[in-house]
Amino acid sequence: MKLSLESHSDINEITSYDDNHVVIRSRNSLDLLRLEENFILTPTLVVPNKTISDVVEPNELDYLKALEPEVLILSKVAEQQLSPHVLVTLSQQAIGVESMLIGAACRTYNLLAAEGRHVVLVVKFD
Repeated sequence: MKLSLESHSDINEITSYDDNHVVIRSRNSLDLLRLEENFILTPTLVVPNKTISDVVEPNELDYLKALEPEVLILSKVAEQQLSPHVLVTLSQQAIGVESMLIGAACRTYNLLAAEGRHVVLVVKFD
C-alpha cells in the first residue's frame, strides 16, 4: 500500500509497504530505500538486516532501550505477542509498547514520527 503523506524531510518516513517489503524515504534525502529483510527504524536511524527474536532476549531488550524510544512498535507480517516480562520491563521505564500488523505499524510510525515523538519500529518479515 502506498501512503500519501506530506513529506517531512528531517525524518525517515515510510512511503509504501506490503507483506514483503517497506519503502522508506531517508531523512534529508529524496532517496528511497526498499527493505525486504528485517529492520529497525527510528526517525533518525535505519538499521537494515537487524532481527529481534520473538521472545526478545535480554541483550535485544538492552539494544532497543539504548535507542531511547518513547514508543516501541513491534511488527510482523503475522501478529505476535510480547512476553509479560518484556512488557513490564519496558513499562517500568515509561516506554509504550505496541504489537501490530505491518500496515498499522507503518501508519502509526509515520504519525508518531511526524509529531516529533521518538518512535522505534521493529519490522520482522519472517
